[in-house]
Amino acid sequence: MIRINLLPVRAAKKKESVRFQLTVAALATFLVFAASVGVYLSVSSRANSAAAEIESGNQELAALQLKIGELSKIKEQKRIVEEKLNIIKTLENARTGPTKLFRSISDSVPERAWLASIKDDGAIITLKGYASDDEVVADFMRGLQKHRELGSVELDVAQRTVEKETDADVVDFTIRLEKSFERPAEQSRGGQ
Repeated sequence: MIRINLLPVRAAKKKESVRFQLTVAALATFLVFAASVGVYLSVSSRANSAAAEIESGNQELAALQLKIGELSKIKEQKRIVEEKLNIIKTLENARTGPTKLFRSISDSVPERAWLASIKDDGAIITLKGYASDDEVVADFMRGLQKHRELGSVELDVAQRTVEKETDADVVDFTIRLEKSFERPAEQSRGGQ
């Protein structure tokens, strides 16, 4: 019988099997390494892109904060200017207020009446004077009522007296005007 030694074939097959397994293991390792490098590069690219976006966002935020700072300065300057304008309006009204008051009273004084004094206590104006008779006092009060800025008109006293210097029979009167309007400074504070 013929004997065939199969050991070298088995050894060759075993070597071939080990080589194949090493090749598959190396190929698998290479594929895992390549996939890891690919994932790493992809994640690194995304991270760099996100970092660039964050940097861009931070620069935009810094620019916006600068603009907000400028805007708040402008708002503060606007508030200061508005306060100054309100003060100017108040001063202008205070400057022209007495002129308007005297003009309104002067326009209302009838021909046969004259004023001895005018007293302005802010909300109440007291007029003292003389008239030839009661009807002239009534005409004076009606004339005052036509001027709405003077407020309500009330007669405090009206009595007949004899004027000392001329010995004339006259009516001594006192009229109160109660202002019913708000001052401009109060209106501007209340409206804000």
